[in-house]
Amino acid sequence: MNDTALRVAVVTPYHREPAAVLRRCMQSVRAQGHPQVVHYMVADGLPQAGLLAEWPQVRHIVLPQVNANFGCTPRGIGALCALADGADVVCFLDADNLFLPGHVASVVQAYAEARERGRPVDAVFSSRYMFLPGHEHLRIVPPDEAPGSDFVDTNCISLARSAGFLWGAWSQLPRSLTPVCDRAMCWLMQHHGLRVCWTRQCTVLYESRWRATYLQAGLPPPGGLHDDLLRSAGVGLTPEELWGLLRVQWSFDPPARRA
Repeated sequence: MNDTALRVAVVTPYHREPAAVLRRCMQSVRAQGHPQVVHYMVADGLPQAGLLAEWPQVRHIVLPQVNANFGCTPRGIGALCALADGADVVCFLDADNLFLPGHVASVVQAYAEARERGRPVDAVFSSRYMFLPGHEHLRIVPPDEAPGSDFVDTNCISLARSAGFLWGAWSQLPRSLTPVCDRAMCWLMQHHGLRVCWTRQCTVLYESRWRATYLQAGLPPPGGLHDDLLRSAGVGLTPEELWGLLRVQWSFDPPARRA
């Protein structure tokens, strides 16, 4: 297939984000140079119909009730809609984050190069820069996220149609795992033996509300950060439930709870 003919979907769940933040996200997708990109904005029970009417090229999906599970249900439903619409690749972008202009092109190129080598892949991972609210100029490289590491942030994941059985898996995650949904998806991709490669480019801008990023930037961490969310991840979830829901055998013991 001609690389420029690859149909790429970008799925963004949104909930209570301000209009300016949603515009920033949608503009970053609009700025992608790849000729076939469709952006799916999925409202988690709180649609901003007036705003989305200003973006007729964006496909707006409205869920009738709030799920409030870190975007997992709307992300999975949006991905399944993209799969049904015939997308070849799906990328994921949370509403408060951005893609740099070359993100989609770098992902498509990685799929093409793998295919040309005779080793097509099911997933392509990118890398990210962190920035802090009010400090959008920062470009912080998070530690321990080098290409080949076990963790890939949601916004850095793309899946090919050969991994279509996982596109909607976000919606299957037990609620207690949704605070660490990207880690759970990494489990699933490893469990199913997906063939993956990395672009080795930082093409995602991630708005961080994590204490470690403030410390890395040399700034005092404010209150209301996301770190405490990890303490509830996996609570009450038995290995039997994990197997029944996701068909994986791992138990979950996050570092934040072991500390």
